[in-house]
Amino acid sequence: MSSLIGVVTNPHSGKNRRRGGDRKQELERAVGRHGIVRQTKDLDELREVLHEFYEAGCDHWVSDGGDGTLHWLLSVGWQVARERAHEGQPAPLPRIVPANGGSIDFVAHKAGIRGQATDALRQLAQSIERGELLPVIELDTFRMRGRTRAADGGEEQSFDRLGFASAIGGVAQRFFEKLYQHPTVDSRAIVTVLASSVGGAVLGTVPRPLQSFVPSSLREFADEIFEPTRARVELDGQRLAYEEFASLQVGSIDINLGGVVRTFRHAATPGVMHAQAISMSRWGVAANLPNIVLGTPIWGDKVYDGPARRLRALAPEGGSLDPVIDGELFFGLSELEVEAGPRLRIPAVCQAS
Repeated sequence: MSSLIGVVTNPHSGKNRRRGGDRKQELERAVGRHGIVRQTKDLDELREVLHEFYEAGCDHWVSDGGDGTLHWLLSVGWQVARERAHEGQPAPLPRIVPANGGSIDFVAHKAGIRGQATDALRQLAQSIERGELLPVIELDTFRMRGRTRAADGGEEQSFDRLGFASAIGGVAQRFFEKLYQHPTVDSRAIVTVLASSVGGAVLGTVPRPLQSFVPSSLREFADEIFEPTRARVELDGQRLAYEEFASLQVGSIDINLGGVVRTFRHAATPGVMHAQAISMSRWGVAANLPNIVLGTPIWGDKVYDGPARRLRALAPEGGSLDPVIDGELFFGLSELEVEAGPRLRIPAVCQAS
């Protein structure tokens, strides 16, 4: 049976908002008779579309958006795959193509994809015309499961997502909150937030009588971004001796954020997650900035920076965990657990030479 491509386009992704025009029509021209293009505005629509793709026999899914669009395609797709389970086994995920349609696109870059969705679709359609199947690049995901506290005190809800990189707490998590306050998220915005973070650390060393001369906006920025996250954390079943984290994060692949920040070096090895659980002062974080930016080992007495098979975190009574997964912000988890997810097969399209 000939391959068929299912394309999901997100009109709200960074590049699609700026692009304008009829994006759906552009994608339909690129894929021709070899695919189905659907524009989705919410998760209910996305779920229906992915069921449609399974019914139609789509063995390739293309994500026309950024890392956030890909996150929802994978997470909802994983739910749909389990809903379509046969004899207790989830339906297999098709080949996935992440395109460069967002602000950072770290997953597409990791897979070596440099073109837009239209470029990828043309290559895929041409390979189908020739009766060829492109070689694949395999990338590991993680699966994060947990419970979210209801705002009104009602029953907790289950939480289940796939992803590649998560800032669970501390500076890493608040970095993304600050980053997404910028009108344009790019390398310049990343550098701006990093520089402000270092400035905030320096403010912490200013004698109290002189702090009144520091602009209140800078003091507030420093207090917000360096507020530690409190949690009970276990790595591979071993509880950490500290419960206050300057930063807590995990990744299933090594990533490069906008050519500025590189992290999760251990996850460059297939099948290995990299966890970082860091407890130190704000000045200690700033002193480690070269290591954070370059992805080299982070030093400190209360630091775990290495491979892990499973990370479990439990929020304190009355508190919550608010992880960022692949740039998407989530709030109100009472507990979470991260372990290996399915390995994705990504066709080698639009490869950097």
